[in-house]
Amino acid sequence: MVTIVAGGVLLVAADPTLAAPQGMDSNITWLKPPVPRPAPHDSVRGAPDRSAFTLVDLSEGATVHAWPGGPSIGWLDGATQLGYPSWVWALNTARGGRWARVLLPWRPNGRSGWVALAGRRVERTTWSVDVDLSRRRLLLLNRGTPVTQFEAGIGASASPTPTGRFFVTDLVVTGDPDGPFGWFALGLSGHQPNLPAGWGGGDQLAIHGTNQPSTIGAAASAGCVHVSARALSVLRAHLQLGSPVLIHA
Repeated sequence: MVTIVAGGVLLVAADPTLAAPQGMDSNITWLKPPVPRPAPHDSVRGAPDRSAFTLVDLSEGATVHAWPGGPSIGWLDGATQLGYPSWVWALNTARGGRWARVLLPWRPNGRSGWVALAGRRVERTTWSVDVDLSRRRLLLLNRGTPVTQFEAGIGASASPTPTGRFFVTDLVVTGDPDGPFGWFALGLSGHQPNLPAGWGGGDQLAIHGTNQPSTIGAAASAGCVHVSARALSVLRAHLQLGSPVLIHA
């Protein structure tokens, strides 16, 4: 068992192989029939799939450069604070695909840098998440097309949910479906710069469940996104470490 601070609250991760409670997938309204997750390096007619996202395995750690072959701007550890292997979202590549510009789980939010791809495992995914703060809605997308949507709770006015491009860093089964995070949480690469006054926890953002259903659809959290247990069941089935998450007003 490991402990993490996510979205400003202490979160305990149990065995990640635990299944979701039975019945959690029922009564889900799909916007279109879900498409099976593609194999790595999926392509259409031999050309790169521009609607897919590139994910890079940095579980051995990586030096991050200012530009391809440029000076180092830091080191990215091979594991997250939770102990999950580091996977990142690559925004683009250069020099014949030998370098990738990746989003970084560093402060401040939105930082990126270049890593060498030699010897790295690279995968492609067509699945992503869009969080619309103004509508308090979370969309699951496949190839850029909404597949299903869920009502979402967001940060309170004093601790608004940060906007920007993020990615999944941790896939946490809490072991406590009745706890403040519900049964599952997706740790994100972003951080909350506006924690509530007197807050004693950390600043990592997350999408997670809640034992206060009234916060789903409300602006009441410390910055994390609250969704239902069945929403988490769907997200867990389609997302992986490194999966993109866009949060916008």
